[in-house]
Amino acid sequence: MTTEKQIQTNSENAKSGGVKTEENKTAVKKLTEIEVRDLVKKRFKAECDPELIFKTAREKFESLKDIKREEFKEPKEELQKFVYNSLMPLGLETHYPLAETVKDSYRPLVIEVARQIEKEYDCRTPSEKILAETIAGAHIRIINYSRKLNALTDEGYLTAERNGYGNMLSKEIDRAQRHLISALVILKEVKNPTIELNVKAKTAFVAQNQQINAVNNPILQNENINPK
Repeated sequence: MTTEKQIQTNSENAKSGGVKTEENKTAVKKLTEIEVRDLVKKRFKAECDPELIFKTAREKFESLKDIKREEFKEPKEELQKFVYNSLMPLGLETHYPLAETVKDSYRPLVIEVARQIEKEYDCRTPSEKILAETIAGAHIRIINYSRKLNALTDEGYLTAERNGYGNMLSKEIDRAQRHLISALVILKEVKNPTIELNVKAKTAFVAQNQQINAVNNPILQNENINPK
């Protein structure tokens, strides 16, 4: 005979999907910290994440396939923000973020200088492109500060404030020149790494374009080392 308490228990079990057993209690797996990190990285994206930006761009372009240009009525501000966010992750390719660091009149020049440096040294890796941008930015700073210094000296009179301003411009020109030269030297070394040569001998004289002949050493006999 079923009692009122059994009926109430069966009703609660039916609502919860059956009788709770020890197996049901242990069915829920506890996530480790590493698993939680991976889950967060896969499920959530920041608004500035390039993957999310390009995913949104793809969805927007796909939605515009069957829409004529005159029918596109998205607000101008939103469109500009969308274009800006899409171009920013491509900064090493377009050099647009670099252009924002200089005056409007110098922006076409700094982009062109960066592209010419990339072409000259065949820059392909991100580090090489960053060095090309560093060289271009330093070059524009030299031009900008030199123009201001020339304008200052052409006015023909001096004051304590003008002298201080001129000294500051001279220091900035020197600093930009050091940045340009150091970045250029590093880029050259990256593209044409030097060869290190270790010679163990009691007496050794190595000069440029000198040939080293191993005559008495049976192991190195008939081997020549030509430094470059």
